[in-house]
This record gives sequence, C-alpha cells and structure tokens, in this order.
Amino acid sequence: MRYLAGATVSTWVNRVLDTGVPKLIIEFRQLARWRPENMTAKAFMENRPLNRYTDVPCQDARRVILKWPGIDNDYIHANYVATPSKDHHFICTQGPLQTTLQAFWAMVIQEKSEYVLMLCNTVECDKNKCEQYWPHEVGDSMVFGEDNEGKIVVTNLEASPMSEEDYFVRVCKLKLDYKDSGKDVSTNILHFHWENWPDRGVPATKLTAINLLAKVRNSTGPIIVHCSAGIGRTGTIVAISYVTEKMQAGEDCLAMNDLLKEIRTQRIGSIQNEYQYLYVHRVLLAYFLEKYRSRFEHILEGGGEEKYQQWCADYKKATGCD
Repeated sequence: MRYLAGATVSTWVNRVLDTGVPKLIIEFRQLARWRPENMTAKAFMENRPLNRYTDVPCQDARRVILKWPGIDNDYIHANYVATPSKDHHFICTQGPLQTTLQAFWAMVIQEKSEYVLMLCNTVECDKNKCEQYWPHEVGDSMVFGEDNEGKIVVTNLEASPMSEEDYFVRVCKLKLDYKDSGKDVSTNILHFHWENWPDRGVPATKLTAINLLAKVRNSTGPIIVHCSAGIGRTGTIVAISYVTEKMQAGEDCLAMNDLLKEIRTQRIGSIQNEYQYLYVHRVLLAYFLEKYRSRFEHILEGGGEEKYQQWCADYKKATGCD
C-alpha cells in the first residue's frame, strides 16, 4: 500500500459515511449534466464519421492530436486527463470504430503508452460497443493500415488472467511492429480487458479497480482507458485513481462533486450516472475499511462500524451489488 495520510483518509471516510448513500445520489444528480463553461468541440463536429456517439462530444481542450504516416486527419475521440502526479496520466477514449482502428494503435505508439485498459466488451446487450481491435488468440496478428510507412502489425504474444481473484480481467501481452523513419521498430504493451463490468452499471467486485490500477502504477506514458463511449466506466476508473492520488498528496478530497467537475473539465461527461458515482465511494471504502482494516480500524470505533454497515446496505439497495 502506498503511503496515505491517516488523517486525510479518516476525514474522507467519515464524510462519506455521514453523508450516506441517498445524499450522495442527490449530490450526483445535481451535477448530472454539468459541463465546463465555454467548452468547444469543433474537431468533434467536423469529424462525425469518426465518433461512436453523436451525443458524446470530444472537447477541443486537451484532445489528443494525432500525427501518423498514412493518416491525413489529426482527430481521434480522445482526451488527456491529469491527476495530481502527472499532467498526461490518462488518455480517455471511445471504443475504436472500424474507421479508427489504425488511428487507435497510432495513438498508442505516438504517446508511448505501455498499458491499455478496456472496460467494455465488443458486444453488450446485442449492440456493438467496440470493434475487435486486437488479436484475441495467442499467436494471431492483425494488420492496420495499407501505407508501408504507417502500417501497424499487432501480435498477441501471451494471455492470462490478471490474478486468481480477478480472473475476469484478461491480460494480453501485445507486440506492435511499425516503421519509424524507414526503420523497423517493435514495442510491447499490456492490454487489460475487464470482461464483466456492465454498461451503465457497477461491477460485483469491490477491489478489482484498485488491483488493476496497481498493475499500471509505474507507467511512464499515458495509460489509455476506454469503454464504449469513453466516459462512464472510463471516468469511474480515473476518478478512483484521482482520489487516491490526492490523498497521497495530502490534499482535501471532501468535495467529491468538485472532483467530478475537475475530471469533466478534461473529459466531458465522465461518470455517467449515480451508480458509477457510488461505486467510486464503495471501492475506496472497501480499500480502507476492509483490505487495510487494521490500519484504519479506529475509524470504525464509536458507532463507525454501524454507519459503515448501514452505508453498505443502502449501496446494495441502490445498485444490487455488495
């Protein structure tokens, strides 16, 4: 466990328990449609065929500018998102379309990303949510682009569950072959596919998000995160990382609604509904009060345990999950 100031954690946990699930739901609903003032999305409007959803804009501020041989357009539906530790800690993006497959991998290479986190399935509820943009089976390869200089070949080198506990997160080691100034270049990345996180819902597991973020903690390049639209499940993961980093820096995290605004200022629409907002809190409560209970047990004294159990019961009533 990375260092977390006990006082910062205690203050945050007590605020969440005292607020309770019903008020957190109200807190989110008051910001459900919040967007930053003077937000522009000119590139989004000019590149409609490259957008998965017409009602999920990609703001011009902090959008990734693509520069790749054989791709004339610099647009991809992706934004940099900062955390207290890094300005370009994450790239939040939509699930690739058939028309953006090469652009997606070009972005991975251009940004020197080492990790891709996929939080959706290609098909959900009989609807196409994301193209199959990586070779699923070990030994298989996929080729993107026809231009010799800009062509990218992706090969699946190996695949395994993230852990025995988080067996539903499939990790693939992928090799990317491409040319740089005429020279053949290869690089490897890890692709994490969380296979059972329901669209607009919450996972049944509480600590998988923390475990996943721990796996990519030492990334030197931006961590690429996507679901289908690149805002709901994607924004939820980013928010969990954001809160823990602020706590590690000893910064105030009490105004979670302001934190939501901070993330949405960079990626419009992040965290789509109240269930995802609650899940951010649920994950962090489980992290502090269950996984590291011995360290933070003092929080549960003097009626704290009863408050926590009531909070968990209300969460289950709201989401259907523990």
